[in-house]
Amino acid sequence: MVMKLSREERKTGVLTESNERLALQLIHDQGYVVLEKAVPSNHLKKVREAVNRALALKYEPCKRELDLHRYHGGISSPLSMPFIDPLIIENPFVFQMLGCIFGESFFGCLPYGCNTSFPGSKAQNIHRDCGHIFPEIKIPVPPVLVVVNIALDDFTGENGATEIWPGSHFLVDGDKQEASTLKIPDRRSSEKMSKQLIMPSGSIVIRDMRTWHRGMPNRTKRARTMLSIVYYRKYLLPDNFVADVSDLTDESWGQFSERARMTYRLTRFPKH
Repeated sequence: MVMKLSREERKTGVLTESNERLALQLIHDQGYVVLEKAVPSNHLKKVREAVNRALALKYEPCKRELDLHRYHGGISSPLSMPFIDPLIIENPFVFQMLGCIFGESFFGCLPYGCNTSFPGSKAQNIHRDCGHIFPEIKIPVPPVLVVVNIALDDFTGENGATEIWPGSHFLVDGDKQEASTLKIPDRRSSEKMSKQLIMPSGSIVIRDMRTWHRGMPNRTKRARTMLSIVYYRKYLLPDNFVADVSDLTDESWGQFSERARMTYRLTRFPKH
């Protein structure tokens, strides 16, 4: 389901109590929710341009890598502006929902990645991004990892909008091979209903990472990209977890809230 945000919600950056409850219920029931146009288009332009330049630098000298991955690819974002613009890495709607899912203490990993479907791409294998933390338990536990995708382009049926299987996060792994590869065999996926995430640029998808999904063929002449930021429950915080942003200017550093600095462990080390 795509949730439309009201003018007041866009202005304040806060979901109403009723929409917060609805979004949380959708994440619980279907494994994801889409917040339509949650990032203003004027904030996306610089990020989109920067991501496209980075993708070109990575893949233009090495088209074979794209061919090996069915023309799906991505980059690891630099820890610099505009990639880590606060509206990207501390979007207020995202932090509000993560607080509902995980409680107020959660953390996120930088650098984040992106998923790009290039012209001529084929359908990916159906997969989950993570398995169940206790696969021996046949009743799934609440989410441990959540991925936030921010659509830099319109997602359409023509350009490979992500296909997703609502409710599949509840399904435990079918066998050991599925548990180890995270790939879902056709015999299982064909028994469940799926849908494509048709949404405009600036939309945000908040997804339980156990939910089945795949990138679809891009039949247009333009790449379509979404950013992918992963968040964890506080209990999984690794030792010495830090994101070194020493190269940020004082002005850029000053844009981040204390909560964002703690969430990503943003750190500037003294320069000698």
